[in-house]
Amino acid sequence: MINSHIPVMLDEVKSFIPISKDLNLIDATFGGGGYSKAILEEFNIKNLIAIDRDPTAKVFFNELNKKFKNIELFNEKFSKIDELIKNSKFSKESFDVIIFDLGVSSNQIDNPDRGFSFQNEGPLDMKMGSSSLNAYEIINSFEEKKLADIFFQFGEERYSRKIAQNIIKNRIKKPIDSTKVLSDIIKKSVPHFNSKSKIHPATKTFQALRIYINDELNELKLALEKSQDLLAPNGLLIIVSFQSLEDRIVKDFFNHKSGKRWRSSRHLPDLGDLGPITLKIITKKPLRPKDFEIDNNPRSRSAKLRVAQKI
Repeated sequence: MINSHIPVMLDEVKSFIPISKDLNLIDATFGGGGYSKAILEEFNIKNLIAIDRDPTAKVFFNELNKKFKNIELFNEKFSKIDELIKNSKFSKESFDVIIFDLGVSSNQIDNPDRGFSFQNEGPLDMKMGSSSLNAYEIINSFEEKKLADIFFQFGEERYSRKIAQNIIKNRIKKPIDSTKVLSDIIKKSVPHFNSKSKIHPATKTFQALRIYINDELNELKLALEKSQDLLAPNGLLIIVSFQSLEDRIVKDFFNHKSGKRWRSSRHLPDLGDLGPITLKIITKKPLRPKDFEIDNNPRSRSAKLRVAQKI
């Protein structure tokens, strides 16, 4: 299997990792192993724990494991990070660095059989690992309002109702059974579509389906809470996000755990003064990829890097 994934903002991630001691590190989104490989080659690593729910991660881990023996893979959701560590030989360890790269791996996007991309003909799947639903079932069985709600809530798609309406009209004639068919329906639902636009009209709807199918936002909330408890004093939580919903969750979590009186919406309670202060924010504003990285890897253009330190 060819590893097509390029780790995003790798130099920026490495710049926060301490070089003066042996480290216990968790790569909570192993994917193609890009971060892990670079870190193992350049830093003093005592133990590196890799976590990824996608079964294909085993292929890339096994390749890395030929060279490095101080690594271990847990093929599970990162929301179970505490259970995985507790039930392993690392149960008495604390960790100096925990890294999350929340983007979809290029190995997933570029494989048409996975159904993540609207640019490749493939089945409507989008499962990252074990999930009770796939995109085909949602598109062909959910009622119109439910579809519109998913597209709006998880994709922030302004034309969610029109897209849902046209999906219903088309599936009455025959099941919608491929990424290409769904993409074409979405394209016709979005007014004034400009073929020269950098953002494809199906982008937000496909994002929404993927997030919903894999319960990504709840997974992230659980993982953040559990990860801070695994950190050693002064340990770092390094997170790269790629879309606003994820970044908002990370930003809120960092602010609340650092005691900052801040909230992302006036409709939400102010949680800054609830519970102990456990984190110090290192990146006052998120770091963004440099222009040369975006030129070399356009998929990095929306990345935001945030770092917090355990107090």
